[in-house]
Order: sequence, then structure tokens, then C-alpha cells
Amino acid sequence: MNVVREWAELMEQCKIGDAPVAMTEYQGTKQLADLGFPVVEGYLATTEDEAVQYSRQIGYPVVMKIMSPQILHKSDVGGVVLGIQNDSDAKDTFGLLLRNARQYNSAAIIHGVLVQKMQPKGLELIVGVNRDPVFGHMAFVGAGGTTVELLKDFSMRLLPINEVEAGSMLQQMKIYPLLSGYRGANPLDEASVIQLLMKLNTLCSELPQIKEVDLNPVFVYEHGIAISDVRILLEKSRQNTPANRIKQRYLDKMFNPKSIAVIGASSNVKKNGGRLFHYIVKHGYKGKLYPVNPGAEEILGYPCFPSLEAIPETIDLACIIVRAEQTPEVLESCIRKGIKAAIIYSSGFAEIGWEGQLLQQKITEIADRGGISLCGPNSIGIASPILNTYTAFGMALQTDHPISGPIGFVSQSGAMGSALLSRAWEQGVGFSRWISVGNEADMAIPDFIKFLVDDPETKVITAFIEGIKDGSAFIDAAEAARQARKPLVLYKTGISEVGQRAVQSHTGALAGNDQAYQCVFAKVGAIRVENVSELIDVSRGFMMPVLPKGNRIGVVTASGGACSVIADGCSAIGLNVPQLSTGTQQVIAECIPPFGAVQNPVDVTAELLSKPDMFKRVLQAVVADPNVDALLIMLTTSADPVASVVARAIVEVRDQADKPILVGRLGADFLAPQALQYFREHQVPVFPTPDRVVKVMKYLVEFGMHQYGKEEILINLINK
Repeated sequence: MNVVREWAELMEQCKIGDAPVAMTEYQGTKQLADLGFPVVEGYLATTEDEAVQYSRQIGYPVVMKIMSPQILHKSDVGGVVLGIQNDSDAKDTFGLLLRNARQYNSAAIIHGVLVQKMQPKGLELIVGVNRDPVFGHMAFVGAGGTTVELLKDFSMRLLPINEVEAGSMLQQMKIYPLLSGYRGANPLDEASVIQLLMKLNTLCSELPQIKEVDLNPVFVYEHGIAISDVRILLEKSRQNTPANRIKQRYLDKMFNPKSIAVIGASSNVKKNGGRLFHYIVKHGYKGKLYPVNPGAEEILGYPCFPSLEAIPETIDLACIIVRAEQTPEVLESCIRKGIKAAIIYSSGFAEIGWEGQLLQQKITEIADRGGISLCGPNSIGIASPILNTYTAFGMALQTDHPISGPIGFVSQSGAMGSALLSRAWEQGVGFSRWISVGNEADMAIPDFIKFLVDDPETKVITAFIEGIKDGSAFIDAAEAARQARKPLVLYKTGISEVGQRAVQSHTGALAGNDQAYQCVFAKVGAIRVENVSELIDVSRGFMMPVLPKGNRIGVVTASGGACSVIADGCSAIGLNVPQLSTGTQQVIAECIPPFGAVQNPVDVTAELLSKPDMFKRVLQAVVADPNVDALLIMLTTSADPVASVVARAIVEVRDQADKPILVGRLGADFLAPQALQYFREHQVPVFPTPDRVVKVMKYLVEFGMHQYGKEEILINLINK
């Protein structure tokens, strides 16, 4: 494409470096016009006479704007005048704009004044692109004009997009009814806005040097659109360093080692090396175990070796827990020993500053040279409860009864990850794998997600994320999880950096760091929870054997108050509580007393306590209703033995249903220990409050909509 070549030449002329270079609006408008974008007609005037000439040529009224690379927000400095009606005004305005520009910045380079046709009023949108440093180009569309940053009504998508995704972006905006025809008004030209997004999609694929394209306002009419203002930033195209995919093949030795050497093992459990070795032994590791410490003869009954080379057997996994400065030599020993997987627990690397960064770079280079898959440094370690393999020193492992299960957990915070592990075990929730990634000098979050996708022991993948280094690798891993139908549940720390970026452009104000993550998570079907405790709740929810195929929720309770609470909670987050069919209501009416409620939510009343068997018939009727996609049961204060009968009924209905069933129970645990134990034995998660069980249901529906491709329901859930 000739225009793309011209842009590349322009970048060369600008001597573009690490900092972005802004085109003037005239340059950007001309380039987009050459590409067929519907920009408003305009010409660059460098004298008063040219300003008058171009105004006549275009036809009054016109708009005039100062053109300077040093003046980005022209309106703020008196650099834009609207509604110029005649030659005299055009001449006077030209001089006024030059004076205002020089008063604002006497050193500013003035290219001239852009003269444009004054557009009739229409719906004002902002349409554009921002290149996120981690994930790449993001397209966005939203309410435009001067209030764009105030309203912040916009939708984003990770590029590339198709026309269906572009259309869904428009539908996600709160002002979408103004496009589609509000209160009987004629609909506006949606199709042209979609085509504009698609043109930006193509442009970014052919010119990766684009940093930002800010089109604001874009006037939308019943027929056609007009781009009135253009801002384009160019910068060097940055490529992420590709992950070392070859080394991923050795992750199996990290998670399923048949032999382990602990370098820095100790008999003193107050030291990290002592705790690590103690936990490996305590929790029943079945493979060969070799402590390495030149100052000891034996540790916990295991013969101790002075070095790795002194061990006569081959080693699958090296657990390195020595001082940071000793780590490079230990890794060299790993190479000589032929070890292909290592965990470095030691701190004192990139997290402490420049010297630590150099040391971390050194160990990474050694690992690369030896083809070693490396977890860490600054890692708490890895646990595989499913195999009784605990190569970690987190205090959660003080427990005598760790629990295995189907959840794989990855954390960039070792302390938070260990705390969540202990809380999950306390609730009876088991893990297949638990991973503290540390500084991610080598293997990173995406590598471990990909491992869990391929791990037959893992059904749900959960992650505590502070930031992603390689966006494309994360997207690949998340896509793999979606293809494998394994839910990816994420908690991402860190709120948007909008305050630091908004000073540059509207796009910076909208496409902040956190918004980019949110956009990517939505694109790949990852479930982003709002708080840390939801990581456990939602992971438990995904232990259900089936997913909802829609957002229509049947609700059964034994309390009128609970009916109201659940109905309000569902409505607030985009879940529909539909009317049950006449046949279903008739079945329920035959089971419950006349003062109960046969509508949805169903109130079986306190008769549940004296007639628990009827509860099962009600559940069967509701879950079989064609208007229901999932069933939510809210119990209150039932106690054993009645609670146990209810629990058995729920499990029996769950086992026969082709729809997911979630259970909430507000009563104290001590009232029904047998029922709760029955639920745990049959892998039925029970949530202690109405808001928590409703929220988990929302996430199940959201993931189900990704799997079943129901974009319209997803939009409603995301907006909520």
C-alpha cells in the first residue's frame, strides 16, 4: 500500500526514536483521506489569502484550527474557531489563531491553519486505536466530543476484530439507543461506524508503528459519517521477546519429578531450606530425595551430599535454596549434571534493584544455555497435592491434611498464594497444582497456564496476577484453556494508570492499563473476579459438571425474604429470573402449601423442615423447566437431620440434571455438620451468603456464554 510506505517515510523523516511522534491533524487527515476514510474536506493555509481562498473553495461556514506538533489539545489554547461565515472573518481568524498559538508557546513550530467544512450536528462518537505495550492494538468506540473523558462511555476490543465484534462494541455503549433509534427517532448509520472500525483494524495490521489514532468527534448521521478531527501518534514497533517454548517440554519434570535434589537443605526447620525439605518429607513424597549441604552428613534420615555431582543418580528437579550470589554456580552444576528443571527460592534478584537485575539476567543466561526450565527466583515453590509432592516452603504446608482436587493455581505473589491455599483447604477445596512463579526470569504465568491446560489432573485454572510480560504468550495460553473448556479464573491487581496517561490524549485516558487487561480477558474468555475471596468461590463453582446455556435462573428457597434478596441480586448483575411454565407451576402447587410461592423465585416455606422429601420434587420440576438454564438453591437455617435429607435430595437432582445447580446456605455451619460433610463428599460447593452464590452464578453464565457464543447475553453481563 503506497500510503503505508509514505507513512514509513514520514517516520524516517521525523527521525522517530523511543518517544512517540505526533502527526499534525492536517498530515493525519490527508493520510486517512488517501486511504478512503470519510474525513471532512480540509486544506492547510499558510497565509491569510490562502485561508480566504480555501474557505471560498470549501464553502462557508468553515472551521479553522491551528496546526502545530507542540499544540495537541487545540481547543484548550484558543486554537479552534467554529462557524466562520465570510472572507473578513476568515482573514481575522487566521491572525487570531497564530497569536493565540504564540501566546501559548512562543517556540512552537506553526505549520499553518487547517480550514475545514463546518459539519452539521450529528451524534458525536470517538473512534480510535491505542497500542498497549503488553497486548498490542486495542480498538475503541464511545461517546465523543468534549465530554469524552467525563462520560467514559466506551467499548474496547483487542485487534484483530471482525464485523460481528465491531457491532457488539457499539451495542455495549450506554448511548447505543441513540444510534439504533431512540424514542421513535430514525436509526443512524451503524454500518458506516462498523466499517470505520474495520478500516482501523486493517490499518493497524499493515502499519504496526501506529501508537494511537484518535478520531473525535466522528459525526454520525442517518446516512454516512464524517471524521471531523484526527490525531495520530507513531512510534517504533516493539516486539515482545518470544518465550522459550522448547523448554516447556521439561515442565513435566518440575511438576512430576521422580527424583529431587534440594540444594541448601537443612535440618533446622526455622530456615527456609529446612522447612522446604521438611515439607517434602512430611507430606509423603514417593520419589528419590537427595539433600545437598556440604556441612551435614544426613538430614531427617536422608544421606546428605556435599554437591550435586556427588549424587550417583540422575535428577529430575533441582530445588535451589542458597544465597543469591551462590545460585549461578549451582545452576552450572545443574548443567553438568544434566538437570532440566529447577526452582530457585532465593531472593535478592530483580526485586531489589539494578544489581539484582544483573544477577537475574546471569542466571537466565545460564538456564538458557543449559536448556533448563526455571521457576523463580524469589519463588515459594510448587505443590502437586494430587501426587503428594510439595516442593514449597509456604506456611500453609504446616497442615497435616492437605487436600487434592481439580483446581490448578498460579500466583505472582507467593505470600498471597500461600494464604489462599490455606483458606481453600480450610473450606475443603482441593488443588491439583499450586505454583508460585516468583520473578519469572524464565518460565512465566503463560507457560504455567499452558501446562495446566494440558494437565489431565486440572479441570479449573486459577491465577493471581500482578502483570503480564508477554501479552501474545498469555493470549495463546488463555485461548488454549478456552479450547480445552477449562475455565481460567483470574484476579488482577493494580488499577488503571489513567492519571499518568490522560495528559497526552483521549485515547490515553480511555485505554488505560487496567482497561487493556479487562479487554483482553473478555476477548479470550477468561473470568476476572473482583476480589481475592472470589478466586476460591468461583473455582468451586466451576466444579459443576455442566455449564449454563443462558442467563435464565430458576430460584428455590424456603424463605420469602431469601426470594427477594436473590431476585434483587440476580437483577443487579444481569441474570434473568424468568416466569416458570404453567405446567411447572402446577407441579409445584401440588407439593407446597398454598401460602408458598409457585412463581420464580419459588418459596417452599418452612414446610421444608417437616416435609423435606417434597423439596426434591420441587427441584426436579424447576430444573426441568424449559425457561430455566440453571438452578440456584438458597437454604437458610435447616439443621441435621433434616438438612442431611435436603442435601441428599440436592445431590440426587444434580446427578440427574443437565443444568448446573448452585447452593447457598445462610445458617451456621454447626447446625448441619453432617449435611455439609455430605455436600463436600459429593463435590457440591455451598456458599454462605446470597450475594456470593449469585455472583458465582454470574461467572458460570459468563463462561457458558463464551463457550456457546451468545454475545448478546455476554454484553448484558459485562455492562452490569
